[in-house]
Amino acid sequence: MALAPVVAEGVSKSFEPRRGETVPVLRHVDFIAGWGQMTGIVGPSGSGKSTLMYCLAGLESVSDGSVRVLGQEVTRMSRARSARFRRDHLGFVFQSYNLVPSMSVEDNLRLPFTLRGVRFPWDRAVGLLDRLGILGLRRQNVTLLSGGEQQRVALARVLVADPEIVFADEPTGALDTESGGRVVDELRAFADRPGHAVVMVTHSPEVAARCDRVVRMRDGVLAEVGSDSSGLDGREAI
Repeated sequence: MALAPVVAEGVSKSFEPRRGETVPVLRHVDFIAGWGQMTGIVGPSGSGKSTLMYCLAGLESVSDGSVRVLGQEVTRMSRARSARFRRDHLGFVFQSYNLVPSMSVEDNLRLPFTLRGVRFPWDRAVGLLDRLGILGLRRQNVTLLSGGEQQRVALARVLVADPEIVFADEPTGALDTESGGRVVDELRAFADRPGHAVVMVTHSPEVAARCDRVVRMRDGVLAEVGSDSSGLDGREAI
């Protein structure tokens, strides 16, 4: 438990949109997230924030460098092993929600447990849905929900599985102030539990202010901001 749960060293990532053309997105990034902390990643659009998070979670390969999560070097894992590792230890809240459109809210939460043959923690799910303000929607098909409601369902699906680390990509992006506050409250409570951590991309200075530590991306390079968002340029964060 003493080792940091997420450590990236010298991570670079480039894409090749066309043959013979290379576009660098991350440039020799060093990053660390601590236990019991919520770490925010901020910066202007196109700076590499989401790409860094995808690399940290093992959803994207890196061009150079290494990423260790829970002591395991995810950059050297096979695709199958990486998928199993994420399933067993990590949670990821996507901007696009990644819900199953043919299912209800409750069935979306149950699905990962059904696939693994594990008992669904109904009491935990009810508590989460209630605190997020969507318990009354649990039997609704997710396609009938607003974007903000779907975003809260996506968060509940991750948190009900109780992973060690949650990666969240703009988890309040589609939410009003009240709903966004509920989401950040849940992430904050999750990160405060022993043996847990949250890494979050956000454009919101208010959300960044709730983090224990904030780092800023600009042109694929990472810079430390501090223990809150006080070092942010508001124009840059938004």
